[in-house]
Amino acid sequence: MVLTKTLFTCVSSETLTTTSEYPVASCLAVDCSEAIIADVDATITYSSNSVNAPIVRIYASADGTNYGYSPIDQFTMPFAATSLSRRWSKVIIPSAKYLKATMYNADTTTLTKATVILTIQKST
Repeated sequence: MVLTKTLFTCVSSETLTTTSEYPVASCLAVDCSEAIIADVDATITYSSNSVNAPIVRIYASADGTNYGYSPIDQFTMPFAATSLSRRWSKVIIPSAKYLKATMYNADTTTLTKATVILTIQKST
């Protein structure tokens, strides 16, 4: 079995204001119908005054249009006051046909360069 990886940029170098989420409606919908496994990779640049880490959220849809209001999965990025730029990945098993990945700023400062990439692997 040969696996093929395909990368999809869901959020690309966005600025997230105080306690805001990059809009799910603006995220790329990724067709995971043939995916065996997926990897969510997120990067962010913190403000020097940040105290809370952002949360990466995964939304799902069976038809590619209705994603609901609650994520099916989420993870809090690690936070370290000594490092202004962070990257974190998480492997997920796609259970829905379509996925969208976004980021929520849980901090009271503005975060920059928010990027979320969803990589799917499928058998070819």
